[in-house]
Amino acid sequence: MNDEYEQEKARRQRQAREWRLGEPLPTISYTPEEDALWETVTAKLRSLHEGVACAHYRRACESVVLERERVPQLAEVSPVLTALTGFHLRPAEGTVPVERFLGAFEEDGFYATQYLRRPESPYHSPEPDVLHELVGHAVMLGDPVFADLYRRFGQTAKRVSSPDGLRALIQVFWFTLEVGVVLEGGRPRVYGAALLSSVAEMESLSQVDLRPFDIAEIVSQNFDDMHCMPVLFAVESVDHLVTELNRFLTRL
Repeated sequence: MNDEYEQEKARRQRQAREWRLGEPLPTISYTPEEDALWETVTAKLRSLHEGVACAHYRRACESVVLERERVPQLAEVSPVLTALTGFHLRPAEGTVPVERFLGAFEEDGFYATQYLRRPESPYHSPEPDVLHELVGHAVMLGDPVFADLYRRFGQTAKRVSSPDGLRALIQVFWFTLEVGVVLEGGRPRVYGAALLSSVAEMESLSQVDLRPFDIAEIVSQNFDDMHCMPVLFAVESVDHLVTELNRFLTRL
């Protein structure tokens, strides 16, 4: 805790821990250095999104417009999502237990951290930071099709109780809404939040083992979220993704 970054991160985590549903979202005093980091990284991400992000994401960016020169507050973005799809943001202390994280989707809630990644690792964060939450998840939550998919995961998380069922649910959520790829015009385009918020992931997309979308293989595929993904699964269309996920979630 002698590290200044960790001390400030702990203060923001405490604010999230003390927050209660129904209260105003915490306001964070981001530093000029953090605002500069946000501006630099998001500018790079936007340039990559033009050629790598899926069409649903690019359209959602027109509705969920994030500040470019400073880190946005959750309280600024949340009402935009509510107006578009009914979703709202909730402050997260850090990585939220999976049952609570996924279960909140059923209530149109999304737990989002409010600390920014370390400045020495601007283009890939091994943990979910506010840049990941807003650039990745929040924008996609502004798209009605993907917002409904989040809800379906939430409904299933509330229903599934077996360890094997929960593990399968986590696996499929990870390889779709976190690191999902869709083919558009025969070319891979990303829709997963972890890819959309990582310069390193998008720049290495051409080097990954890109496999056809298969739920059974996804459930059995190991992954390490501390590093860029060596294996990804590409679905042939968003419509096909919706069909396959609804079938999987209904049967789970």
